[in-house]
Amino acid sequence: MYNLRYHIASLVAVFLALSVGLILGTVVAERGMITDQTSSLVADLQARFDQIQASNDVLQVGLERDRAFAEAAVIPLTAGQLSGRNVAVLVSGDRVDVAKLVTETIAGAGGTSFTVVLQEPALGLDVEEPAGLGGYFQLNNVEMAEPGEALEQQVAEALIAEWRLGAEQPLTALLVGEGLLGIESAAGTATVDAVVVVGTGGPECDPFALAVARSMTAAGGTAAGAESVPLDDGVAAGCVAEGLSAVDHLGTPQGKVSLVWILADRARGYYGAGSGSEAFFPPIAP
Repeated sequence: MYNLRYHIASLVAVFLALSVGLILGTVVAERGMITDQTSSLVADLQARFDQIQASNDVLQVGLERDRAFAEAAVIPLTAGQLSGRNVAVLVSGDRVDVAKLVTETIAGAGGTSFTVVLQEPALGLDVEEPAGLGGYFQLNNVEMAEPGEALEQQVAEALIAEWRLGAEQPLTALLVGEGLLGIESAAGTATVDAVVVVGTGGPECDPFALAVARSMTAAGGTAAGAESVPLDDGVAAGCVAEGLSAVDHLGTPQGKVSLVWILADRARGYYGAGSGSEAFFPPIAP
């Protein structure tokens, strides 16, 4: 027979069942909402990604057009700028790739270049007196400096004096004969108007190459450092520290134009992407 206690237990069971049902229903509903929100978020992110990708595609097309235009602009901007000028390209270490860029750029601007390879760091003048060098200075009634910076500068000045005169070149011949210089294309008796220091293959600029560059500017010529990518302590930075002009982005159209304008005496400074550079390229004027 049912009593009050039974009815109370039944009511409690019913309410418990309702509570459990409500809780379970709420959890299922919340999970459904989370799933819907997740799906909406993924769809929104996908839409944004597609929009960014489309923008990047447009920018890439524009970048390729700008690069092609810049490459095409090098010729009209540099053609004839170095006509009648002879440039010595000083190469040390293994920077033949950059030297080729320099000579091609000079040729494209109507100039003539010859490559001078420094066969030893500092031409060996920092440690000893190369054989035959003493006889050269004695013949010219000049007291030879001690090995080191003083001798490097003395030989560099004598070398530039020969190149600037465009006449007999006994010192050049002596250094080539001693295996210290390698001249890929003989300069002959042509007057050298400018010097480009290419590099050492390492982080520092060759001290004898810098001495030659300094001597060239002191003699009224033009000198510049050139490298294809910027290095904090590379050739460009070393030349700029000596008060010379330089480019550190020769592999770009802007770098080629910058080098030509420096060699044509139409610009002076440090152009490129390295720290301390003044601009990416010099002001272009007719």
